[in-house]
Amino acid sequence: MTDIKTMLKNALILFVITFVAGISLGAVYQVTKEPIAYQEQLSLIKANQAVFPDAADFEDAQLNEATASQILSNADYSKISILDVKKAVDGSGNGIGYVIQISSGGYGDKIVYSVGITNDSKVNGISLISINETPGLGMNAEKVIVPQFSGKPAAQFSVTKNAASSESEIEAISGATITSKAITYGVNAAVEYFQAELAN
Repeated sequence: MTDIKTMLKNALILFVITFVAGISLGAVYQVTKEPIAYQEQLSLIKANQAVFPDAADFEDAQLNEATASQILSNADYSKISILDVKKAVDGSGNGIGYVIQISSGGYGDKIVYSVGITNDSKVNGISLISINETPGLGMNAEKVIVPQFSGKPAAQFSVTKNAASSESEIEAISGATITSKAITYGVNAAVEYFQAELAN
């Protein structure tokens, strides 16, 4: 009888602890969800501005899901998603290019970034929004991979472990080939989508 009372008492204590913890987590979520959403939106805006510093605004452009799905059926793009497309416009409202947001499966987690492509088919730049790769290896993407795309013709890029010998080659991060390919293949998917849907 004593054992049953003890069990019921412990179960009640556990229930109260779980209940209070659940209420607390819910309250924390309600308090933090708007600041988190604001920070995420701010990161997107900064990424867009980074790949199109001359743009005065970015207008929503419709993502053609059928075209995106067809492009992403390529085996190289199995871990890639095209998340969003925006039109970059200058101060007079003229379109100067597009920003295509990409998610690509890296070594550690998904890498999310913006790819800016000008109307004359040049990669204006890429900007990382979130990345969680290996410190000292894949996390070097910002300083090793990102600068290599800027100003290059929007073409299909390949990854090389040696020094790049042409504009279409991207030199891999030493010891982080998976990260290098994840970003490069994502840029290739963005270029294909641009050429299929957005190029004049």
